[in-house]
Amino acid sequence: MATELSITILDRLSSVLPKLILKRIYTRVRLDQQVLIDTRSSNPIIFYLSTHVPVLNAWFTVTNMTNLKWKIHDFSAEIWLGQPLATATCHDRPPDISRKTRDDVFTKCELNEFQVNRAKEWKDRQNKGQGDNVTIHVNARLESTVGLIEFKTTLENRPVLVQ
Repeated sequence: MATELSITILDRLSSVLPKLILKRIYTRVRLDQQVLIDTRSSNPIIFYLSTHVPVLNAWFTVTNMTNLKWKIHDFSAEIWLGQPLATATCHDRPPDISRKTRDDVFTKCELNEFQVNRAKEWKDRQNKGQGDNVTIHVNARLESTVGLIEFKTTLENRPVLVQ
């Protein structure tokens, strides 16, 4: 009976101990410094207004500088053109974001008539030199051996293409 109890305790400790150690090593501050989310360098945000169904496509990069492997659970981006316009959600995610790598994440949002009109107005103001700043609020939930972690990032003054 004592051996069965000790085996059960050792088994539980061996399954929980690595996660506790990793949580001590990878603190929230350290993860925020080593998992970076930004827009793609060329044409990160494109509004396609002349298609049958107007859409917003946005590309982001997730840079993993940790020794952990991450999996994307949820990834969304709120696009603000002066005020909130659209929320793009992840459709094309990498299977895993490996150690010390950078991977692309694709987000998309179908636009309604109101959003199309606002994007056209923004483009007209931009052509006149009066355009508002573009702000993107990114909310990403990534999972690794330390658990499910939520990363929130605000990106400002990113290039936008309206076609």
